[in-house]
Amino acid sequence: MNPFNIPDDPAELHPRRKRQAALLYRFASLDCLKGLLPKIDELIQFADELVERRQPLDSRMMSKRWGARDTSANWGTYAFPALVDFKESTLWDIQQRAVELYGITGANQCARMLKEYSMLWMTPEQEAEFNERAQAVFGYAYEIDDVMERPATSKDSTFRNVWKAHKSKFPKLPKFRVRTDIEGETDKVPPRTGVYVPQDDPYGALQFGWTGHSTSASDGSRFYGGKLDEVLTFNELGLAAAQAAGHGRMWLWDDGPGLLKFVQQPQYRDVLRDWQGNEITEEKWAVGAVARDAYVARPCKWYFVEMLNDEFEDTNEPPEEVTAQRLPGMRAVTGTPCPYPGVWECDELPVGPQTVAYGVPMPAVQGKTVTWRLVKAVE
Repeated sequence: MNPFNIPDDPAELHPRRKRQAALLYRFASLDCLKGLLPKIDELIQFADELVERRQPLDSRMMSKRWGARDTSANWGTYAFPALVDFKESTLWDIQQRAVELYGITGANQCARMLKEYSMLWMTPEQEAEFNERAQAVFGYAYEIDDVMERPATSKDSTFRNVWKAHKSKFPKLPKFRVRTDIEGETDKVPPRTGVYVPQDDPYGALQFGWTGHSTSASDGSRFYGGKLDEVLTFNELGLAAAQAAGHGRMWLWDDGPGLLKFVQQPQYRDVLRDWQGNEITEEKWAVGAVARDAYVARPCKWYFVEMLNDEFEDTNEPPEEVTAQRLPGMRAVTGTPCPYPGVWECDELPVGPQTVAYGVPMPAVQGKTVTWRLVKAVE
């Protein structure tokens, strides 16, 4: 075991990696991609209704200098087709899954096209509502893109934030099995489509790779091939931050002096700054600075992570209000649900350390009710 109580054996997925695998399989799934279609349809319908309602006013929006630039007719002629193209490209993506071909969606191209054309023909309220609806659609698509994008961009802090936003969708986690007989390698197409775990790095983020081929492009375009990329893992700064704050508590944005205390150390004060280049005085800027500078990418070999059909397990994650407590040191009494998975010691009797999973009743000792103290958290 390493200093952070994470298994060195890649075949033993710790809870954080199980959550990563669950997120990757979810956003790479055909069902998730199909779920994008009705969202695009609703946005197209809303835009179509806006254009139709505003067309009678186009004559008043005409300008001697700009012509029809600020009219609904101009937007409908040049911007609206971007939404239709987005839908058609999504339909194409759905069809390509049959031949193991994956890639990012057309969301980025659509969003960029829409920004090119004036929306002054809308009322401020209509523009705000359209932008809100559009961002909801693009946000959904971008979560798919984050899985498919090359070079890979998802890392430990990314997964933590995505999990926080989506964990309600996982009352139970799928069960996984690491297939050490199926190996992948950086910059090569994997032998099977699915999630892969680095063989030699307990902190490296998992990746999704696929076997289908299309036009290979190194610029991260939507036709990039499914090769496994370099693993994104902690550098020396990231490891030091994890040691100081605790790996399970690194990315808590409002939990007191966790990373704030770390970045204010003399050796880091001049290296880690907020986004304006100022000394960091708030926890949220400390988290952001470490998340920005804590990683390194390197080539590695990978093992395939197989998702077992119709088999599930508990997420093994304490509620937010529990994770916000200072760890270790919390206490729990016999019979109460374990508030945090880890190694516990009895305060009253020398019975040795006990490993207890989250939610499991704290044990009695010799039939007696005792108090247990957490000495090492399991993430």
